[in-house]
Amino acid sequence: MKHSFILTICAFVAAITLGCKGPSEEQQARERVDAAREMVAEGNLEAAKVELDSVHILYRQQVNVRREAKALQDTITLLEAERTAAYADSMLQILLPQVDPLLKLFRYEKDEKYEDHGQYVSRRLQTTSNTERCFVQAYVGDNRLTRVKSYYYGLASLCQTSCELCIMPAEDCNAWTGSEHHFGQAGSTKDGDGFHSILTMEDEPAIEMLAFIAGNKDARIRVRLQGTTASGKQASSYVYFLSQNDKDALAETLQLATLFHDINRLEEMLNSSKKTVEKLQMRAIKD
Repeated sequence: MKHSFILTICAFVAAITLGCKGPSEEQQARERVDAAREMVAEGNLEAAKVELDSVHILYRQQVNVRREAKALQDTITLLEAERTAAYADSMLQILLPQVDPLLKLFRYEKDEKYEDHGQYVSRRLQTTSNTERCFVQAYVGDNRLTRVKSYYYGLASLCQTSCELCIMPAEDCNAWTGSEHHFGQAGSTKDGDGFHSILTMEDEPAIEMLAFIAGNKDARIRVRLQGTTASGKQASSYVYFLSQNDKDALAETLQLATLFHDINRLEEMLNSSKKTVEKLQMRAIKD
């Protein structure tokens, strides 16, 4: 009797244990995939990606379910690529027509013998007509590279190490450095060449400098050139003010540089998205 009672208790405990057993790992993994599928249908792609990532992390042994999760992830990637392509294409339709009217303000320059890429220079500022004055000039390359050059000319040697711009009279100042090149001779010469120094800023520093000028083109902007003599000693700084014509030209150059940058970024987005779409579509055909 006692033995029978013990068997009954064991059977009861076993039944309870089996009844309380939770869903299997496969069921849990599949529930997460189903939840992610609903999120995709609702357009909540980021949350769906998190849910699918958890399937791969928590249920490594559930190969079949993980295969479903991977297929759904490809679907999400395809949707995102199609959206990105559509966005980039729509923005390009807006920006591309803006290029030609703006380019009329610039001249295209390229030395076919020595240069792989040409550059656009404001018609207001031509280097050939500014060889004997100090000025700032900007260039936008057809390779999307933006450069700003600070030109110094004088009888005293000044190898530029920085170009400082200050908004007057508050003296809100910023200075930029870059690579320097110089030629000519200090002092009076027979041919009157004088001393030339060119300080070149590229990419982000160039854009920052142009943005500083464009944002303050209605203010008086002082330029202070600092550097060394040709022999390496500290040189006296040289100060001048940007003309309104120069400020307008540099502001227009920033506009062109920004437009080129945005178009280049959108074209890269569009091309990358198209490649992703083609890759996933080919994979789907093979599967």
